[in-house]
Amino acid sequence: MGRTNDYRLSRVLKSDYTDMAEKFLLDDVPGARVPASRIRGILEKISAHRGLTPLQEHFLRQEGHQSLLQFAQGVVDLNEFQMRAAQEREARVAKREIKAKLEAEESARRSEISNRKNAAIFTEQKRKMARRNKVRELPDHFDLPFVPPNDLSRVNRILRSVIGGKPIGKEDLLWLVAGEGEYWTDGLRKAHHKILAENLQEDWNRNADAWSAVNSCSHWRKADCSTEGVAIVQEALEKTVEPKIRSALLTTGGGALRDLRRFSEAVSFGKDAHPLTAKDFRPCTLLGAVHIEMGAYAEGAIWYEKAEARGASRNAIDRELQSILKAVPKEQRNEIMKALNAFDASRYGRLSTNTR
Repeated sequence: MGRTNDYRLSRVLKSDYTDMAEKFLLDDVPGARVPASRIRGILEKISAHRGLTPLQEHFLRQEGHQSLLQFAQGVVDLNEFQMRAAQEREARVAKREIKAKLEAEESARRSEISNRKNAAIFTEQKRKMARRNKVRELPDHFDLPFVPPNDLSRVNRILRSVIGGKPIGKEDLLWLVAGEGEYWTDGLRKAHHKILAENLQEDWNRNADAWSAVNSCSHWRKADCSTEGVAIVQEALEKTVEPKIRSALLTTGGGALRDLRRFSEAVSFGKDAHPLTAKDFRPCTLLGAVHIEMGAYAEGAIWYEKAEARGASRNAIDRELQSILKAVPKEQRNEIMKALNAFDASRYGRLSTNTR
């Protein structure tokens, strides 16, 4: 260094500053206060009026301490050094603040991602636990009897399929029904038909296929959810004009209304369906059953005659009548049988014998 610079440097060193980092405006640089650090060694060397090595000069350039390097080399005077060093310090502080802010934002982002992942893992664990609990609850929920070891694997697979939202396959369904209904309980039957009803309703919503609405209503009825069946039929009727499909919608919808004991509406649906497909027995059997349940026994018998004339099986009609008779009190059962025998004893006498 030159004599002039030595003098200016001595003014800095003889100032009121008690810390070397403060003297050279590097008090914001952590290493400047640490003994034996690289920057501290450079400051001590400058304070001792000793020249810097090429590596030390390179370090100052690399770290952005350009004003200190120029001051040590005698390129700038004290005032210029102090002004430039202050500007460099302000820039360093601002840079660190920006970096700290970005790091905080990144940390918050990573924390949010981590929290979302943890929440997703926790939710999935809860779902798995819920599914396991449901599987354990299934036998009781579906009122299944004790399942012997030789059937246990197949029964568990069927129940897991149902709880997972899948209908029972054809082979398994035949196996359940063929087993004297031991495993084909009301609870399992309703769950199976509810899945089919929901699947067909989704197909109706997606493709507007009215036959899907017809079949969905049929399965809603078998699932003891006739209100849902009526709803989808009413929605489909507003969008369907083809007579055969309208007749099918009205007939199955009328059956759902009958389930809900909304008899006058069921009659209206049946009578609207009948002329649309005059040769179809299904609206006739609907009207026969509804009139019997309403107490209009002779009219019900007339509609059953029309159904048989259009191809309805007598055995199917008898089974339906048996179901009606079993569901009513004995006094009303006798009243129905008396009216039917009065209408046609040769036709309904056998039914009367089978019912008692």
